[in-house]
Amino acid sequence: MTKLIEEIAGELVAKASRKDKPLRVGIDGMSCAGKTTFADRLGEVIRTRSDYRILRPSVDGFHRPRSERYRQGEYSAKGYYEDTFDYDAIRARLLEPLNGDTFPVRCLQASFDYRVDRPAEEAVEVPRRTILLFEGVSLFRPELDSWWDERILLRISFETAIIRALKRDQELLGSAQNILAKYERRYNPAWEIYERLANPEAKADIVIDNERPDRPRRIAA
Repeated sequence: MTKLIEEIAGELVAKASRKDKPLRVGIDGMSCAGKTTFADRLGEVIRTRSDYRILRPSVDGFHRPRSERYRQGEYSAKGYYEDTFDYDAIRARLLEPLNGDTFPVRCLQASFDYRVDRPAEEAVEVPRRTILLFEGVSLFRPELDSWWDERILLRISFETAIIRALKRDQELLGSAQNILAKYERRYNPAWEIYERLANPEAKADIVIDNERPDRPRRIAA
């Protein structure tokens, strides 16, 4: 992964140097695509190669309350796509401030802690020379797509997502039976809805096959 990460880091630093405000990068992919690890490693390389500050929030910090997330049913794919995240907060409290003219600017890295189901605002002062690496599912949907300066999509199969989830999500989701139900009925079908409505691969500037995270492959976007 190191060579690919270094290549992309160089491209992002070069693009950021041509802006007079933070570079906003959206790192998209289905659940278990490897977005968090990829974004963390990318941020580490950028820090070592430049003087840019890295801002590393996640869509997971912008959940809606549980009562709203599950209003269409705990296993509803449509409900996951429509009701899970607070896109108004992401735009108004993070992306819009980073697109202003005055820096440093105060913005949110998170607005809600879904594990305890209550608001948990995490604010930060952001200088002009900053690269935002924002990762999460379904980031190129209409509510957010126009706000990204660079779009990176990590691609894996549904089968790989389930294999990884069975190892990763036991603490969060419990039994293997519940994990399978969530992915087969809610998360993976919601991604199919997203692909049908938003066509994220066509919007991506960089597409990465991350079936093998030790050997990711860059695909022509």
